[in-house]
Amino acid sequence: MKKVFTKDLKVGDKVLKFDRPWLETGFIKHKFVIKNQATISKIAENDIEYVYIEAVSDEQKKVEKVFSGDTKELIEEIQENLPDNHINIEDFNSANDIYKESIKIVRGVLDDVRAGKMFNSGAIKNVAENVAELTMRNKGVLCSVTKLKQHDDYTFQHSMNVSVYAASLASHLGMDATEVQRIANAGILHDVGKMLVPSEILNKPGKFTDDEFAIMKNHVQFGYDFLKKQGLPSDMLRLAYEHHERFDGSGYPRGLKDNEISIEGKIGAVVDIYDAITSYRVYHKGMEPPSALKLMFKWADSHINKKVFEFFIMNIGIYPVGSLVLMNTNELAVIGKANINKPTEPVVLIFTNKAGDKLPVKSVDLSKNTVNERKIIGPVNPEKIEIPDEIYKYIDGLNKIS
Repeated sequence: MKKVFTKDLKVGDKVLKFDRPWLETGFIKHKFVIKNQATISKIAENDIEYVYIEAVSDEQKKVEKVFSGDTKELIEEIQENLPDNHINIEDFNSANDIYKESIKIVRGVLDDVRAGKMFNSGAIKNVAENVAELTMRNKGVLCSVTKLKQHDDYTFQHSMNVSVYAASLASHLGMDATEVQRIANAGILHDVGKMLVPSEILNKPGKFTDDEFAIMKNHVQFGYDFLKKQGLPSDMLRLAYEHHERFDGSGYPRGLKDNEISIEGKIGAVVDIYDAITSYRVYHKGMEPPSALKLMFKWADSHINKKVFEFFIMNIGIYPVGSLVLMNTNELAVIGKANINKPTEPVVLIFTNKAGDKLPVKSVDLSKNTVNERKIIGPVNPEKIEIPDEIYKYIDGLNKIS
């Protein structure tokens, strides 16, 4: 609680107490969030000299800066002050092993929840610690691993991916290691309520009936109630409870609008939607990232918060010409030419095979359908990689103005 003079109040402050009993004021309630300047004027008109407001943490201040400032300027500032999102090949291989092992652990814990066994919060905490540690060391490495999509274990991989994306996004928003770990933990558990939904509905390979969808939507409340019963603190419950809330109030379970949704809920909504629509399932072919991002742009400031989404796009990353990248085939390539319409599907110049052996430079347009479909996993740290000189001649030729 913090004492603030009325003249220093601002929109967004949460008033907890006046300088006198609230019955002596013109306010019906004494705990409320200041939503406009008129409320501050009313406080002053009641001759209230000072009030007590909810203290704002450093993390909240950083988040407030994101929402009050110009997004482009903030992104430029963050890009200048943060280390590169490059992947070290050794880190990538190690992160891939940790990721696969983490999915097994998450699966075991969630299966125990379904079976009514004891909830292993310690195992989840250990996974979250690994996610946070890898994210703080290299923001790009785990997000890159998630692009190696599996076609099975969707529920468990989705929980892991939401954790990874949420942790990385929190880090891009300026949160510290403790906050990133908390959000990673919350991401893993965001869909725990699905374990309490009947299997025949959860695994139905088709469209739900209205009744089935109503039951399915209950997973949010089931999850919140379960985690609360386990003694998890409120800041760990927000992502699970609010990831289906929407900017315009059309979400569930409480129909919250943007100004009522926590930063955890805003992060959860963006990353949950992105991973869900880009994932392959038995009855659903996942969208390619460019199509998914294009669709989500339409939902900005109607379903999802636009500024959080803009930071998420920065998190996913777009590759400039000359960047060294790792392909899903384990080949190394350099970006040869940008694709304005499909930024994540440029022309790449491949120069090694999956064993790491040098090859004659091969130009591949990723936007063209081929038998052996290649995708970019992420940017690679070029320091220890010898890039053939002829690559740069290819780049000049591809980008020559006619």
